[in-house]
Formats: sequence, structure tokens, C-alpha cells
Amino acid sequence: MEKWAAKWIWIQERDRGNNQYVEARKTFSLDNLPGRSLVRITANQEYKLYVNGIEVGRGPSPCDNDSQYFDSYEVTSYLRLGANAIAVTAYNFGTDMIVTGQRQGPGGMLCQVDLYQEANSELPERTLATGDDWKCRISPRYRSDSIRMHLWGGYREIYMTHQEDGWEQPEYDDQGWGSASVVAEANAPDSPWPRLLAREIPALKESWVRPTALLGEQAYLGTIRNADSLLEGAWKDGEGAVVDASSPGSYPQMTYDFDREVVGYPGLSIDAPEGGIVHLFYGEGLELELTDTFVLKKGENVLQTFGRRAFRYLKIAVQATPVPVTVSSLETRFVHYPFDDIGSFSCGDEKLNRIWEVGKYTTIVNSQNHFEDCPYREGALWVADAVVMARVVYQTFGDARLVRKSLLQSARIQNEDGSIPGTGPERNSFMLPDFCAHWLFGVKEYLDYSGDLEFLAELWPTIMRLAEWFEKQEAEDGLFANANRDGWWCFIDWSDDIERNDKVTAISCYYYKFLRFLSELAPRMGEKERAKAFEAKANALRVTIRELMRTSDGIHFADSLTDNGLSDSVTAQTNFVAIWSGVMEAEEAEHFIRNSYLVRKLPPIKGAFFYHILLETLFAYPFSEEAVEEIRYFWGSMLDRGATTWWETFDPTLPSCTVPSPYMGHTPTFMQAAIPVSFSHGWGASPTYLLTREILGVDVSRLGEGRLDLRPRAVGELTWAKGVVPTPIGNIEASWTLSEDGKFEFEARIPQSLQWSGASLNDLEAIEDEGYTKISGKFESRGQKYSCVS
Repeated sequence: MEKWAAKWIWIQERDRGNNQYVEARKTFSLDNLPGRSLVRITANQEYKLYVNGIEVGRGPSPCDNDSQYFDSYEVTSYLRLGANAIAVTAYNFGTDMIVTGQRQGPGGMLCQVDLYQEANSELPERTLATGDDWKCRISPRYRSDSIRMHLWGGYREIYMTHQEDGWEQPEYDDQGWGSASVVAEANAPDSPWPRLLAREIPALKESWVRPTALLGEQAYLGTIRNADSLLEGAWKDGEGAVVDASSPGSYPQMTYDFDREVVGYPGLSIDAPEGGIVHLFYGEGLELELTDTFVLKKGENVLQTFGRRAFRYLKIAVQATPVPVTVSSLETRFVHYPFDDIGSFSCGDEKLNRIWEVGKYTTIVNSQNHFEDCPYREGALWVADAVVMARVVYQTFGDARLVRKSLLQSARIQNEDGSIPGTGPERNSFMLPDFCAHWLFGVKEYLDYSGDLEFLAELWPTIMRLAEWFEKQEAEDGLFANANRDGWWCFIDWSDDIERNDKVTAISCYYYKFLRFLSELAPRMGEKERAKAFEAKANALRVTIRELMRTSDGIHFADSLTDNGLSDSVTAQTNFVAIWSGVMEAEEAEHFIRNSYLVRKLPPIKGAFFYHILLETLFAYPFSEEAVEEIRYFWGSMLDRGATTWWETFDPTLPSCTVPSPYMGHTPTFMQAAIPVSFSHGWGASPTYLLTREILGVDVSRLGEGRLDLRPRAVGELTWAKGVVPTPIGNIEASWTLSEDGKFEFEARIPQSLQWSGASLNDLEAIEDEGYTKISGKFESRGQKYSCVS
């Protein structure tokens, strides 16, 4: 554990409140430059660190108060002989209600600067640590009395540039500031933040992006000139967008398109000779919301939002400029997890190629300090969303550190009763019984991919407590009972068609799969007897589900069972969960798919999330042709309506002019304007991992066992496919094409250390070549389309 001299500090108690920006600083003098200088810093909830007026970094990774992340920076290059200053802006949301329970806990910041005489010195020569000798004040630059953006997120920002006073610089006179108040000791058991954790993933990748198109300019009693000068590729020295809002009541506006969703920190450079007001509106669609307000000082204004934004469209609106202002730049500091290697996929169907690419990009923008369900609405760590994106990571990026961290963060907020909250990374009351199972599915899949037994050992007590929680939910017959109890959200899919009363079939099916996975994990912990017990329990539960939950036709599974008997409701979701979990027999599954699902006897699925179960099932059975048709229809229809990231839910049967909105029928929360609708949702990216795994035919899900499965398949009119799958031990390159003899020729180049299987390949040859194995073979199309039979 790191040694901490620093103490948690904040402003004096009498001055604390909601939506608070606090500034703290410490000056020091250097006669000699150190060989190494390390800053460790964190805050609840956000900070921005400056050394001698230069921004060094921002953070920390969002986390629960009980497991508080801190960041480390090497800052020697920022120091100078003589006077130096460490300065921190820290932000605390406060005690307002927030739907997902994020941004909790009191305000506090912790910063320690260790100066080492030599680069390899073990002990610091000097330490500067937060305490009551630091200066501290409420920032005069931000208004704390702004209003909320919505109940799922934070506040609007109001920034007053005329209050900038150079407080970040060493020469600034801070004698008028008060002293910091010590809030808690570092790592103290009675602290609001009793455990400090070093950052577990690399720093986010940052890049600057500009808008690609000007969608509109409305003078509204003012004037606008050169609005297109702010576009990517249009920059010329000395030019900028000139906006005049000097007429009373004028409100000129310019709306820009960044081409697709970006996540980060927008910034502007504005010359305002006599000041004025600038508003920034954002939207994933063109329903733009006012979020940031800048009160301009006279002269040059270099602006950037403190809070992170997620948007595709940005509108600049100007007010009260006594003389015209010139906007010389508009850029966004785009941030996301730094995946080093990015795989590829292409085939003879351009729509499938675009679907693969959009899913890859959707995963990237939702890969932040943890997997996020949607960066716009709440940026929370929802368990099932993370599990779907993890599969994209395995097949597309080959860096599973973010998967590991996201699963660990969910474990760290385990409830006292043993259940896992449906969302995070902070403790909250969102209880989704099916997400408890999905978390274990994610753990098992990560282990299969990584072989990380230390991870399993760390999580095993959590897993056992979760298993005990599941057992306590059993009725006398062993089924999961009372799944719709007050305070719970029995999710399954975002659909009102599913009947969720008492013994919900899908939940018991997930429980069965949960037990099966436990029986496979226990031997890895050396617990063979426990593995046998889990297996026996799973087998008994499967028998009970099959006996009690099937309808009178013996084929379908009803949605739920109560004291009044089986529900009349039969949905595709319930039955696909029964197949996917292994409760349904293979012949039953094929019959159900052919004669119920494919002939559209059941209510349609409108949620991109559940499609990962449906598509995996179709590919597992002889319905790969139908699986690809589903992808083309559902995701292709989103493309046709302009999607550049995948939407949270989508109804392709609605008029083609509709896109997600609280006022249109894509979601069950239709007409609930208080729930913002997401245009960028990682849970919809399943086609990206499935096209690579099932069409290209490279399955790395067992990479942790040193094993690779090669099972290419051609569907429809496809005559070729090629792609690259990055892995921690080297890239896998694969391709196949239709040959003159009517068969498909397959080639792959894989790291030599991998064992591989190619059951569907004939005429196999393998040649060793400089640490890689070159594999060639032939296969016949497996894309047989099934017709419906009675």
C-alpha cells in the first residue's frame, strides 16, 4: 500500500453545498530540480490538476467511495527553479437526487507531491501533501446555482471568464484565500473514502476533433459570417466565424455536425472585444439541449467545459455582444479507452461491413474509464451492457483490461445480501435479478478468454456470496421466486410484452446457466465436490423448469408461473433464453425457431440488447442465414435512418422518418420526456463480435486455454470475407473466398503457440513460419436457409 502523508481536504464546512467547484493550491520553491517528481491525486468526484499553470491531467476514474481511485503523474518537466505551484480544481455534485445513484459522497480532494533527488531514489527527499496548510476557496469562475441537465446527470455549467485571475500560477497572491479544512485521513477506516486504489487501466486516449459539417446558421436579428471556417479542413490563418449579437434581443446561432458521436470536452477560442454571452447546446440527435454558458471577458477567451459531454451535434448561440465576436476555433478533446490494436472485418456485403464498423465505433465511445451503457444520459456501468461489449473487445481489440476492471468494480459494490447491483460503479438500489446472473456470465467469459486465475481467486468469495443469494430466492420447487417484488426491476429485455409475475421463466433459466457456470468454475479453485453439487443442483432445476413452465403444447415456455398457474403470455425472449441457457432440447429449439419465431407468431423484439441472445442462438443452430438476415434488417434499418452509433432500442416498423426520441414509439418509456433516449448504446454492438466469430470464423473465446476455433461459414450471396483479430499474443489473420470448384478456400495465420481446431474444414494443411502457423483448408457453405414446416 502506498504511503500517504496527504489528508483529504475541502472548503470550510459552513461553505459547502451542491454543484460546487473548489480551488486549492500550494506554492513551494526549488533550489535544484528533482530527478523524479510524482503527483498522486484524487477527488470526489472530479479534479483538474495544474502544475505552474499548465494542465497536467484530470480524473479520477468514477468509483464507489469505499474503493476510491487515484491517479499518478510524473511532473518533473513542469517544474522550474524558484517558485512553483500545484493547483487543483475539484468538483462535487452534492446531495441532489440522481436516478442511477451516481456522484455520491461529500466533497474532498487528496493530493501528494513526492520529490526524489535521483530518478531511481526509493524515498522522497521532500513531500508536499494536502492539509490545512493548503489554500482553498470556492471557485469564483463557476456558478453553483445553475439548474440540472436532467435527473440522470449533472448540472449545466455557467462559467464566468471575467473571474479568471491566474490563480494557477506560482506568482499569484493567495493571501486573501482561506485555509483548507481537513475532511479525513488517507485510508482511514472512518473516512468517507476508506480505501485508495491506484488506477487499474491506462490513461484515456485523447485526440482533438472538429465538426465536419455546418447544418445551419440562423441570424435571429444578428449577423453571422464565415461559419464554415470552423469545420475540419477549412481552417485558414486569420479567419474565423464572425458573429454580431449587438442588436437588442438578437440571438445568432450556428449548428455543427461532428459526423458521429464524440465523448469529451468541447473548447472554443473567442475574441470578444467588449464581452458577451455564449451558449453551447448539444444533442445526439437534433433535439439540442442548452448545457454550457460562458460569460465572456473583454478580449481573448480560451474556453473548455469542465464536465464531459457526449454528442454528435453542437450549436453555438451568441447573446449581448456590444461589438462582433470572432470564434477562431471549435474543437472537442475526444476521449476513450486506448485500445492499441483494432481488428478488421470485411466481406462482399457492404451493409454488413458498415454494421461491423458502427458496432466497433459504438464500443469505442462507450469504453471510457469503465464500460458505459451510454455516455450521454448517465455514463453508468450497467452489468449486462458491459458483458456484451466485452465480447466485442475479445473479437475486435484484444485488450481485456477494461473488462477486468468493470467486472471488479461491480463486485466491489456487492450488496450485503450477496446480490450484485445492476449498475455502478457506485453503490445504488438498482436490483435486476437477471443482471446478477449476467455478471457471472461475464466473469466466466473473461476467464475463458484471459486464463486469469488470480482474478478468479480474488472474486471467488464474491461469487460464493452471490450463489448463496440465488439459493435464498428459491421456492420449495427450486424455481427463482418473486422476481417482480417491490424495489426490483425484472428486466430480461426492454419490452412490455413479457409478463413478469412471481416465478419468471427467464430468470430461472438464467439461474440454471448460472449454476452450470459455477460447476465449471469451481474446479479451477480446486473445489471439485462443490462443483458436483452445483452440477446436481443445475440438473434438478432444469428438470423442474421443463416440468412446470411449459405450455400445454409441450413446446413453448410461458413467461411466468404464479399460484394461478402459467401465464397466457408466451414471448420470443422467454423461449430464446430457454434455448440459450440450455433448458430447451435441440429438437425443440429448432422446431420453435422454425414454426414460431420465423413465422412471426410472437411479439417482435425491439431492443438491441436482447438480440445478442437471439443471434447467438440462431448461429448455434442451423439458422446462420436467418441470423444474418436479422442483422441486415434490424441494424441495417438503423443505418438507413442515419445511425452512426447504435441506438438503445429501435422499432423498424415505425415510419422511416422516426429516430429515437421521448415522443416517438421506439421505447417502452414512450412519452416519458424525463428519460432521455440514447443514440449510442454499447449493448447493441453484438453484430460486430458475431460477424467476426461466426462468418469470418475466428472464435477466440477460449484463448485463455491456448485454444482457437476456426469455423468459417458463407451465407447468402457472400463469396468472400477477410479480417484481423488482435490478441495479447499476436494478431490472427483470416480470409476465405469462393473457388472455381464451388467450395470455399480458407486461410489463416495464427500465433504458433495456439492450439486450433477446424472441424468444418477439409483438406487441411498447416505450415510453421517464424512464430506463426499458416493454415489452409476448404469448406462448404453452412448458410442453409430453413423453410417453415408444420
